[in-house]
Amino acid sequence: MREADTLGPVPGAPADSPPAAAGGRARLAATVRRRLTAEHLAALVLALGVLVVHDVPYMLSQSFWTDEGWVVATTKFPLSQLRETTSSTPIGWSALLRLVTVPRTQSPRLLPLAFAGVAVLVAYWFARQLGWRHREAAVCAGLLGGIAALLVPAILVQDGLNQYTADACLSLAVLALTSRLERDWSRRGLAALSVAVWGGMLFSDGVTFVGIAAFVALCVVQLARRDWRRFAEACAASAITAVLMLAVYEAFDARAVSTGLINGQHMRYYFVPLDSASAAVTFITSHFAAVKQYFGLGPVWIAVPLVVAGIITIARLGKPATALAFVALWPVMLCVNAVRRYPFLDERTSTFLFAVTAVVAAVGVVGISGLLWPLLKDWAVATTIGLAAVAALSFAVTAGPFVRSHHIPTEHERQQTFYVAQHAAPDNVIVVSTATNWGFAYYWPTGKPARRTDHYVAQQYEAYFPTQPRIVVALNGKPGGVTSALSQAVHQSELRSCTTIWLIRTHVSASEAAAWRTALSARRLVATPVGRDGLSIIQVPKSLCQ
Repeated sequence: MREADTLGPVPGAPADSPPAAAGGRARLAATVRRRLTAEHLAALVLALGVLVVHDVPYMLSQSFWTDEGWVVATTKFPLSQLRETTSSTPIGWSALLRLVTVPRTQSPRLLPLAFAGVAVLVAYWFARQLGWRHREAAVCAGLLGGIAALLVPAILVQDGLNQYTADACLSLAVLALTSRLERDWSRRGLAALSVAVWGGMLFSDGVTFVGIAAFVALCVVQLARRDWRRFAEACAASAITAVLMLAVYEAFDARAVSTGLINGQHMRYYFVPLDSASAAVTFITSHFAAVKQYFGLGPVWIAVPLVVAGIITIARLGKPATALAFVALWPVMLCVNAVRRYPFLDERTSTFLFAVTAVVAAVGVVGISGLLWPLLKDWAVATTIGLAAVAALSFAVTAGPFVRSHHIPTEHERQQTFYVAQHAAPDNVIVVSTATNWGFAYYWPTGKPARRTDHYVAQQYEAYFPTQPRIVVALNGKPGGVTSALSQAVHQSELRSCTTIWLIRTHVSASEAAAWRTALSARRLVATPVGRDGLSIIQVPKSLCQ
């Protein structure tokens, strides 16, 4: 059975178009009947499954923590300042946040959830249209691919505000478009792939590397086939795409890399050592061992054969460039890592690697069953469905500990800010620590924040309130910045007859905590905890105001 035969109308549906007199509505209804099958509804149900496997009430109730605060804070500034306020987050992602943001709520977390759902549909599309010889195998592959994307632990733990689910979704889309291009080569298909790559960079970092691997693979395969026309078209599309990718990178991404967000202290753990080959090998193997649970593929002796089977299956189905793109993705990631431009196998930034690998392994399951069809004959379909069901159950069992998990770090920016807004007198002074400034700016109900340059933070700016001088934002968490902020706060308190100072701090390092203790001790002041963790009040002695 050809692939075209798998995409036909539903058995039993009317084959003829409705009479012209029936009008456009009847034609639309007939089209829907032909296109929407039980299989499509099953894929849609899988996509909506993200609402089940993720604890949505938890996501919408948990306060943003610091790494989310500087992302959501961009919604508080004018759209014209989006480029200056967006850091390592792709600028398109920051723009989309505005569409789902209800002020001072956690509604922006619906955006990564939406991309997780779309990733399931894209995974279904990718696995379904690889060119299977039998409809049953195609359906099983599509649904199993969707299940893999739904239950891959790397996505299950991404309940935060960052763009990692978009990385997975768009990376799968690039592979799907590459496969489609191999099935039906056209310049329009090349253009669609190009737009998906450089346009996807506005919303995702991971799509950059998958796009590079895809275009390299297309060129290599056409060269190996000596199909000079397609090779020339692939090279031309690659060159144009490379120029546009570079333009997007220079316009929006280069600043994030140069500020240290990618090469920060945390990310240094994810850069391969270049001292020796043995050190590099040890780094790679140890990191794979540390994150293997995020693939959701079980033990290595099962996972590796399934992934290899997936690669072989994709190639055997007439999609060698798609298979090569997946294989080439790993060397591409290592090369980019070697030049210190992207961490390797960080559980968050590598979400797309885990998701793509899980979907390829799902294809491998159906590919293995396909090899048995000539032997099983009448039992072939039942065997394929059975193996797919067992694989789906295995995905579910492996994903079990991560389903509806609560991995958002517990910080109390929202609770502290709301508590101060409700309990502080109008003349009280408010001191906000450096790491808290973005979350405070998002949750604070009065006035609008401005931004000022701060070279001490990787984001290169912080939010402050020039029209509300009683709000003092620490310029940095070092002793000098802490002392300066406390001095400003005491001065503002003295101007207001020694009113209470509220001290809001989250994500405080040991060195910053020590700096606050030293600064308070030097002025003989005491910070008394109140409300939620990290919130304190300072009573300035009345003697200072007499």
